[in-house]
Amino acid sequence: MNIRSLLPLSLLMLGLTAEGAFPPLKLELVCEKQINSPVAMVSPGDGSGRMFVVDQRGKIRIFRNGMLEPGVFLDLGSKLVPERAGFDERGLLGLAFHPGYANPVSPGHRRFYVFYIAPSPNAPGTTAIPVDSREVIAEYQVSNGNPDIADSASERVLLSFDKPQFNHNGGGLDFGPDGLLYFSVGDGGSSNDNNAGHTGGSSARPTNALGNAQDLTKWNGKIHRIDPLGNNGSTGQYGVPAGNPFAASPNGERPEIFAYGLRNPWRFSFDSRAGGTNRLFCADVGQGQVEEIDLIVSGGNYGWRNKEGTFFPSFSVNAPALGGTIVDPIAQYAHPGVVIGSPALPEYGISVTGGYVYRGSAIPSLVGKYVFADWSQSFGTPSGRMLGLEETSPGVFSLSSLDILGGNPTNRYIQGFGQDETGELYVLTKTTQAVTAPDPGTGLPSGAIFKIVPVPATQNLTLTTGKDNTIYEELTENSNGLGDSIFAGAIMDSGGPNRRALISFNLGAIPTGATVATASLTLKMDQTRSGAFPFSLHKLLADWGEGTANALGAGGQGVAASPTDATWLKPFFGQAATWDTPGGDFAIQKSATKSVDGDANYIWSSSQLAYDLNSWLPSPSTNFGWLLKADDEVAFPTAKRFASFQATLSSTRPKLAITYVPATVPSHRRAWELAHYYVGEYINDSTDTDGDGINAGIEYAWGFSPKTKNPMTDGLSVDYSGLGAGNPIQITFRRDPLAIDLTYQLQVSSELGEWTTITSSVGGAAPTGTGYLSEQTISGQSPFRAVLVTDSAPPAAKRFLRLKVSRQ
Repeated sequence: MNIRSLLPLSLLMLGLTAEGAFPPLKLELVCEKQINSPVAMVSPGDGSGRMFVVDQRGKIRIFRNGMLEPGVFLDLGSKLVPERAGFDERGLLGLAFHPGYANPVSPGHRRFYVFYIAPSPNAPGTTAIPVDSREVIAEYQVSNGNPDIADSASERVLLSFDKPQFNHNGGGLDFGPDGLLYFSVGDGGSSNDNNAGHTGGSSARPTNALGNAQDLTKWNGKIHRIDPLGNNGSTGQYGVPAGNPFAASPNGERPEIFAYGLRNPWRFSFDSRAGGTNRLFCADVGQGQVEEIDLIVSGGNYGWRNKEGTFFPSFSVNAPALGGTIVDPIAQYAHPGVVIGSPALPEYGISVTGGYVYRGSAIPSLVGKYVFADWSQSFGTPSGRMLGLEETSPGVFSLSSLDILGGNPTNRYIQGFGQDETGELYVLTKTTQAVTAPDPGTGLPSGAIFKIVPVPATQNLTLTTGKDNTIYEELTENSNGLGDSIFAGAIMDSGGPNRRALISFNLGAIPTGATVATASLTLKMDQTRSGAFPFSLHKLLADWGEGTANALGAGGQGVAASPTDATWLKPFFGQAATWDTPGGDFAIQKSATKSVDGDANYIWSSSQLAYDLNSWLPSPSTNFGWLLKADDEVAFPTAKRFASFQATLSSTRPKLAITYVPATVPSHRRAWELAHYYVGEYINDSTDTDGDGINAGIEYAWGFSPKTKNPMTDGLSVDYSGLGAGNPIQITFRRDPLAIDLTYQLQVSSELGEWTTITSSVGGAAPTGTGYLSEQTISGQSPFRAVLVTDSAPPAAKRFLRLKVSRQ
């Protein structure tokens, strides 16, 4: 029977669009150019500080002390289904360590579990029952002798099952606070859960199909719970917990099912750390309109294929009635361009990515809030958006697009999250769609890992307008480049004509290397048609001109454009070029929206404005500013007049207020690392990376590249030529006076047992010691110095010498 949602819909709807109180955050790059497609990052909980990074095509790597270690913990690449060209959701998708992994007396000691997609012996199946691949849950053990290497021969397959299409794999894997293993499985792929291989479905796509997600005899479209160390499951390699909702059912339901009615649960997590609620949060990827976050409860039915979020899509109009406990999402949002709901849902992205409730200590104001993301705003352009949920009252959550330093959405696909031993969070990203495709700009792997950290201290700055203009729909060659006012909106009912304003700011006052944290644009509105209407800023995609056209007075009709003025048809009047689309070339996505009513100052503010500004800073020539237009240019007389940057009263002129984080000046050591290594690349000062006989620590001390061979004599040379005449040995060594973290010691010994320092330099200071003779700047290589040292030992004496360099 149908049972009403666990949470009243009226309360849920209050929480679906409201903005929560989230602190500004920074995504700090910690690893780049070394992973193809990171999809999971898991702590073993053993006190080692290690994080295990899952690369989708089969490798598990260790991230420790801010570096990705060069070895591979486990490589399952040979077991995976071959990569699908262009885009693939399959591969190695999940990793979980047994709660007793670090406990020698636990039966789970040294055991961990993986979720991967393998070739199926039944593929391709028949037309009626297609088979694409096989989903596998398997156990492995770490090797006895090395905790950083798994025993690849220890695989024990707990269970496996076929799926009909390549997508909607699920792939989440985690232990709950009950010590049992949970895993998520998508509905089998394709769309609408009614294709061939889906219960009641076929290539005809019937609207009355039951679908895999509602079929309780199927693995697909569910979250399951098992005991990986039990043996009463179907294969004898796992156990079925007695508390599972269908554990004792006589009707053929899968006893492993914990919850069902899910389309593609892409990442779930338990809020089970200290101070947590033990609730299970799950992101379920939507079809074409709505993305949702669910709280998973035992036996819960989350509605797919009958429902997408709280809505009933057209492809399910004849679907069988839902059974079980129907649970609505705690939050939902729409795809860009999809207007749905009342009030309309925010349009954030096309594929939700689940995250974690923050329980760390570095950001106190984030504690208790659920941090997640959307994969991208579009399929073709990486534009993942960071999102968050705050529980404002029991069971009611407010949804926020997070304030991210540098702007939100980001310029990456967001694929997953990680949580370390201390509760701090990491974001897993990439820049390409194909799993192993290299980043087109570098040719290197496109995956990157970011850590969520507090935003550093910001500084304030108010920018002045560089230029502004108005373009007119019905008077296509009119403009208003000069004058007191700019205009936007429609001046008549039913279809315009419309005015659109163009405005840009001079960003030269923003210091080099700074990152804009927040941005708000203030416009003074001083003449209006009645009524409040939303007006939005859109990022302009082409340059435009502000000539000398000046309508004077009200100026609502503009005047004939002068050369270099922008008009409705041309970005520069008098030239042959036209806008790609009459009325301006601009991004359809809104950078900021504000409802404008009576005469007043109005402020447009959003993280997207900051994102726009940061995209212009490295390339000032692309700073074309924004276009201001009424959201509805058809039905209403929405026209508004705003003060321009040439308004008589300076207080009314457009203002762009920003906060920014100044560029961080790295330490001398860090600057050397950034010059020669990727962020997060493994660095060991005792390793000779390039095979020139000089280890990395000495390469740093001498200012050399650790990846290019250098002659040893360029850093340390000995002159014996004076020995025959009874003169002392002369030694020259290279010193970096800016390396204040180093101590250089030129030492001598007769027996190798005891060493005597005859010259030293500490913390960048000038050399001293009994052997010190002089130093001089190396020609053409400032600030590096050549230090000259003499060893006055008797010529016949056995003599050893060395240069010892140590870091503080």
